[in-house]
Amino acid sequence: MRVSRWIGAVIIGITVLSPVSSAQEPPKQPAGAKASQPFTRTAAPDPALPPVAMLARLLVLTPEQEQKVRQLFAEHNKSYGEILQQKLQPKERQQKLRELRKSLQKKLESVLTPQQLQKLRHLDPEAMLVDRLTIALKLTEEQSNQLLEVMREQSAGIRAIEKQAQENGWSEQQKKQKLAELRKQMDEKVNKILTPEQQQKLRQILQGEPEKPATPPKEEQKPSP
Repeated sequence: MRVSRWIGAVIIGITVLSPVSSAQEPPKQPAGAKASQPFTRTAAPDPALPPVAMLARLLVLTPEQEQKVRQLFAEHNKSYGEILQQKLQPKERQQKLRELRKSLQKKLESVLTPQQLQKLRHLDPEAMLVDRLTIALKLTEEQSNQLLEVMREQSAGIRAIEKQAQENGWSEQQKKQKLAELRKQMDEKVNKILTPEQQQKLRQILQGEPEKPATPPKEEQKPSP
């Protein structure tokens, strides 16, 4: 199994939910109503890439290796964003992204040791992701286990949709609709696992919003003598 097992992984669940096609009109909300927000990443970087800090910890990277990986990821994400901006047919875009990820894979093989590459090949993307969220959201052990189950269920669902789309000749729009339905189901399950505070924190992480600093209590004004 090649390193592309991780590099090419499409994790649409908790961290990177694929947006619904722009051709689909979102349901209109009543005036004054606040629309619910799905757990959707709005940043441009390639969602298939794991956080460098996590790789540094799990693969025990040297400072020099970590710096090189950060540089490779930055260059990759720049090219990834440029491809997304191009007016391409879906198949052509997917082909370009595959080639881009293969190129990154080759570059990583020149940075990591054989032992690190072997460990990278056997990393579980879903477990790594839940490990990251457990720290960021301060999840309990029960929440972490439940979240991991949802992640793996969704990964299996994505693979099933991809297979059905290929076997039945679905259009890109049909496939996106099925993925959107899966996303909605997973969002509902995640909402049942996380507390409202954890849900809010997760949205801030995915949308790249800075954490709001705690508001210091106002000092009680003493009456003038």
